[in-house]
Amino acid sequence: MSDRNPKATAKEYRNIQSMPPQSHAVINGSFDRDPARSIWTTFCVNSEGNQPTASLGVTRPFIAILDEFYDIVGPSAELEVIAEANAPQFHEAGVYIHETNEVFFTSNRMDTPNQSEYPFPCYTNFSKIGQAGKASYEWQILKPSSESFVLPNGGTIYNGKVLMAIQGYRSDVPSSLIAVDPITLQSEVLLNNFFGRPFNSINDVAVLMRPGVGPTDLGHRWIFFTDPPYGYYQGFKEYPRLPSQVYAFHPPSGSIRVVADGFQRPNGIVFSPDMLTCYITDTGFASADPEDTRPLDGSRPGTIYAYDIIHSPDGTDHQIHPPALTNRRLFAFTDCGMPDGIKCDTKGNVYAGCFDGVHVWNKHGALVGKILLGLDVPSSKGVPEGRGCANLVFVPGGLLMFAEDKAYLATIQAKGALLEEGSQKFVFDK
Repeated sequence: MSDRNPKATAKEYRNIQSMPPQSHAVINGSFDRDPARSIWTTFCVNSEGNQPTASLGVTRPFIAILDEFYDIVGPSAELEVIAEANAPQFHEAGVYIHETNEVFFTSNRMDTPNQSEYPFPCYTNFSKIGQAGKASYEWQILKPSSESFVLPNGGTIYNGKVLMAIQGYRSDVPSSLIAVDPITLQSEVLLNNFFGRPFNSINDVAVLMRPGVGPTDLGHRWIFFTDPPYGYYQGFKEYPRLPSQVYAFHPPSGSIRVVADGFQRPNGIVFSPDMLTCYITDTGFASADPEDTRPLDGSRPGTIYAYDIIHSPDGTDHQIHPPALTNRRLFAFTDCGMPDGIKCDTKGNVYAGCFDGVHVWNKHGALVGKILLGLDVPSSKGVPEGRGCANLVFVPGGLLMFAEDKAYLATIQAKGALLEEGSQKFVFDK
């Protein structure tokens, strides 16, 4: 692996290493690794009985697999931790609000310490993070108004509000979609059933807009969401009443339909910037089944699927002509764990949180690079262990990534597909 682009000056691309595909096309000797861990933990023994590791050494957080990654991250790419906690407070969602220059996010599931504060045995926090003074950030836990706001997970922006995927708790609180005002925290339940059948545990959500239609036209916007059975296997939901599916919901008319199935664990969902392709992750790699002898199984999906989008014909009744997903195809399979949350930049590149950080593919499905998190966490062999990323969100000036007890901010050139023009910078000038 080389340290940087050979065309760069000494000060440019100092945080990038090159790992071209031919550098690891052949590994001599016997080798193996845990599929939940990074390629840099590959254990190999050559014919002399030695364990060579230098060829896979990594010391920089940005890994360029193809040259186009240099243009994605830029010559001044940097990575920093902007928030820490002693619990998994930085986990899912990641919704940037232009008006307040803040990001809303959720924690991982935690056991309830005091049921006078939380009515159920487990909970997840809903929080926000923003700038605080000179070159620092602060985050705080929030309390939305609705009693239905129980175990929030993924989220996106819808009509200026934070649209959250709510997992709910057993039969007491149904899984639902709830819109939260980012300033007042007043909330509204938009959907909580499929023709009377409760959802399993809604995981992630994205908003489809008709190409060429302004963002304020709610009539041409559909909410797509994934509904895996993780709640049941993690012990906080009843046995599934529905398959593992993906749905499309039209709030103005109340119309809902299933748009995709055939998943083990449908998880992250995002649309390409031109609104013509839908990407959905399948995290079957992690079953979450307590009786599973292989809870993390490399023979199961850690996959991103792509679909073509058929939009509703212009001027038609949305209940008669809803959008559809067609031409399912495998877009990418991750080499480390599974792809969880997923986002796109303005060029159509696809970013997904994986077990060693964030992987980046171009729109053709070629892996172009990685942003590695946790290089400060060594393994017993002295090889960087790294840490996973559950979800991520573009902010003006960079990419915010959630890694359970830490939030990482990457200063990169790429811009998020959902960011509004004229947003103030979330990243401080260096």
